[in-house]
Amino acid sequence: MFCYLPAPGFRERANGGLSSVGNNGFSWAATASSVYGTYLGFSVTDLNSYANGRVYGFQLRCLSE
Repeated sequence: MFCYLPAPGFRERANGGLSSVGNNGFSWAATASSVYGTYLGFSVTDLNSYANGRVYGFQLRCLSE
């Protein structure tokens, strides 16, 4: 089985510039509390979930089971 996830990077909170394009991917999860949100972050060697401020411009991906 092969799963393709794009690596669009993210928008910086300070200046709105793009960062990590082609190297990392970040997608918001459905869970959010106050100013924090949970997201999935991945690179070529890593896949983890994290919590961070919602000011970052991560992508939204609609996934179905």
